[in-house]
Amino acid sequence: MKMWIRYGLGQGLRSVWTAAALASLAARNRTCRVDIPVSGEVVVSLTTHGARLKYVHLAVESIARGSVRAPIVLWLDRGDYESAWPAPLRRLAARGLQVRCSDGSYGPHTKYWGMFREVAGAGTRVVTVDDDVIYPPWFLERLREAADEQPEAVWAYRAHRIMMRAGAVQPYRKWGQVTNTLASPLNFATGVSGVLYPAAFIEYVVAQGERFLQVSPRADDVWLHLCELRSGHLVRQVYSASQNFPVVPATQVGTLAVRNTFGGGNDRQIAVTYGQADVDELWAAVP
Repeated sequence: MKMWIRYGLGQGLRSVWTAAALASLAARNRTCRVDIPVSGEVVVSLTTHGARLKYVHLAVESIARGSVRAPIVLWLDRGDYESAWPAPLRRLAARGLQVRCSDGSYGPHTKYWGMFREVAGAGTRVVTVDDDVIYPPWFLERLREAADEQPEAVWAYRAHRIMMRAGAVQPYRKWGQVTNTLASPLNFATGVSGVLYPAAFIEYVVAQGERFLQVSPRADDVWLHLCELRSGHLVRQVYSASQNFPVVPATQVGTLAVRNTFGGGNDRQIAVTYGQADVDELWAAVP
């Protein structure tokens, strides 16, 4: 399975594999009695909302089955937290999934903001994941190995390379993929495939407060990259090639990622978020 994910499948074969993986995870949810840890030096954090509550158990189960186990915390807005949870989510909560109510309307920042505030100063590392991805069993194991290699770096399975021209940031759709494992100010982690944040970086982000609500309310990746740039916690990609893990097909209609990429949402928020000194630093990093 690891080789299939890393090096690609034909579309038909990949669809068959994804369907089989979803069925296996659904069956695991119905029958598994293995508890999810409630504490650890690495914590997994994610959010979901609305109709996606019906599918989030698939992503959580894919992480919970991994070769390295860690606490998993799911953050919900108040309306979803106080609603009737689907049976698969209730089963996960009974096994140790920690379901928390967010104390504000933070949009995509809900994935990390409550968790960062909770663990800041405790030396805990946080891994953020998306609610619609099937993560491989080696997902956490390899992230932890990478983080042990360079603890101060932000480690991502998938990152873009910020493209610059004549001292200016180019439109997001023109950014390329990172093709090495070197740290760089130009590396922009994309959260979909999972990102590990070191404890010192978490403290820095928490110290910035909620300014993200004014500058990038719908682009958590943009705000976190700005914090990485300013704090010196640069992004490294775990493998030289970006990892694109399978997604749950039913969740892909009208996603935020599509609106931000093709609707220009990221470009508008990038223009507001980065100051001239930040842009100059990015330009200076161009080889």
